[in-house]
Amino acid sequence: MKAKHHFWSSLAVGGALYWATGSSAALAGSMVGGFLIDADHLIDQVWSIRHGAPFRRQLPGRNPGKGSMNGTRAWLINYLRPRKLLRLPLILHSYEWLAVITILTLNLRTPFLIGLFSGYLLHLSLDMIRHHREFRSPLFYLLSYRMAQRFQRDRLIKTEHL
Repeated sequence: MKAKHHFWSSLAVGGALYWATGSSAALAGSMVGGFLIDADHLIDQVWSIRHGAPFRRQLPGRNPGKGSMNGTRAWLINYLRPRKLLRLPLILHSYEWLAVITILTLNLRTPFLIGLFSGYLLHLSLDMIRHHREFRSPLFYLLSYRMAQRFQRDRLIKTEHL
C-alpha cells in the first residue's frame, strides 16, 4: 500500500484508541506501528543504490547519450529517484516482530504498546491484502524465510511483478 493509505488508516485506528482510552500514547503507538514501520523501505532503496540498481524509469526529456548533469541537482536526482529494488530485507515487516510486540503488549498492557500492536497488525494486514498475489510464497512475511532466500527480490516476488 502507499504511505498515505497507511498514514490515514493508522490515524483512524489511533484516533479510535485515543477516544476509547483518552491516551495520546495509544495514538502515538498506532502511528509508529502502522505508518513509521515503512521506514525500512529506505534500507531497500539504499541497498539498491549502493549496488548500482537501475532507475525504475527514464527521466522525461533526457537522452542518456548526451552529456550529463553534475552538482547538487545531479546528486539529488541520483539518490532520490526510485530504483528497481535488488533485495527486500523489509526488516520491520515480519511475523516475528508481530509476535514480539504481541507478547510485550499482553504482558505490559501500556497504551503505547496497545496502539503499537494495533497499528502494526493493521499495517501487515493491509499489506497482505494488497500484495498477496505478488509473492512466491505465503511465508513472505517471515523474516527468517526472506533471510533464507538471501533477501533476493527475484526469489521472493513472482516474475510478472518484478
